[in-house]
Amino acid sequence: MMRRCLVSLALLLVLPLFNLRGQEPVAPVTDWLATVDEASQQIVLSWRPSTDTAAMGYHICSGMPCLDYDTVFGRLDTTYRCLDHSATERHTYRIHVFDSAYNVSSLTPSFGNIVLTADVPRCATQVTASWTPYEGMPGGVDRYCLLVRLEPYDDQYVPYTVSDALGPFSHTFSIDEGTTRVWLKVQAIGPGGSLDHQPLVSTSNIVAVERHTVDTAAFLDILSLQYDSIDTRNLLSFNIDTSFHADHYTLWRRVDRQPWDSIAALVFDEPPFQYADLTVNPYDSLHCYRLSVRDACGLNPRFSDSLCIVVPTPPEPAQAIPNIVVVGDADNGVFRPRLRGLKGDLYELYIYNRNGLLVYSTTDPLDGWTPTASTPQGAYAYALRVRFNNNRIKIYTGSVLVIK
Repeated sequence: MMRRCLVSLALLLVLPLFNLRGQEPVAPVTDWLATVDEASQQIVLSWRPSTDTAAMGYHICSGMPCLDYDTVFGRLDTTYRCLDHSATERHTYRIHVFDSAYNVSSLTPSFGNIVLTADVPRCATQVTASWTPYEGMPGGVDRYCLLVRLEPYDDQYVPYTVSDALGPFSHTFSIDEGTTRVWLKVQAIGPGGSLDHQPLVSTSNIVAVERHTVDTAAFLDILSLQYDSIDTRNLLSFNIDTSFHADHYTLWRRVDRQPWDSIAALVFDEPPFQYADLTVNPYDSLHCYRLSVRDACGLNPRFSDSLCIVVPTPPEPAQAIPNIVVVGDADNGVFRPRLRGLKGDLYELYIYNRNGLLVYSTTDPLDGWTPTASTPQGAYAYALRVRFNNNRIKIYTGSVLVIK
């Protein structure tokens, strides 16, 4: 089993000074390779073992110039996983052999992994793949092969193009409209080899690219709509086409036959597909909802059928204005009048302390006054001026008791 240890750069620089007994230099590594393991997507280095029976192991130099080292002990232990190096970034390596007397061989030339990138422009049917050339392969690179797997059509990778050692190091190809995902990898192949049997084949990282099609959801429905009077909210459940991967769905609401208004952008990853509308004003009567989604190109919105609910009639306005606020109480800690059928263009709430000083005001029916621990206990006066849907303007005045 491979063992690793960190060796300082300073130590390795003086290793040749220990060759005081006139031994012949240690036989160097003759074949080496950097590739990416397909299952783990980790960079893996491999090399042929040194023919020198006195060899004790291998020093691996990373970077250019050599700035850090790792050590593999054992002449026949010739595989190394670069656990800390991302396969999507370019790295360079060199290797030399050492024996028990700390004699070292010459370093191999620099070699490194291939980095592949790919892109499918939104709503396009073309894929562009680009990769970095492989450097330092013994005998040189004979050719590069780009392999592609298209979902949902292919079960395995298919060669798409072959280029020689001088490139080009990119390729653009067309895909079918029905393609949903493109998997790609590229291989650098040594001279005289083939894809079926070749010890010196370096494979790049695998790239998976989602293709945004012009398709849209086959179906989207609002299955149920219920009013929760305890928490003052509308609860909705949906039926969504899970085969269509949309960025988001848009939920629309219409109140008392007013124009439709978008109230939420919803993302559905897995069932149950539900949403709680917490912005319900219970003093509006009719609430209607519909769901929409655009195709993957952001065009052609598709709408579900609308579903409506009539919110039960709340108490009379005078009974819907709190007269007691308990500081810190989850249910009774906010002074928020609840009035049915507000038009929305006129809402003015003012609260005054016993000295007649204004302590709170708002023009938003959904806002409320929340006394804090520093708010003095006692009675506060309020004045509320609103306009209803029938254009009637009404003023409410009274007092609210703050207790702790």
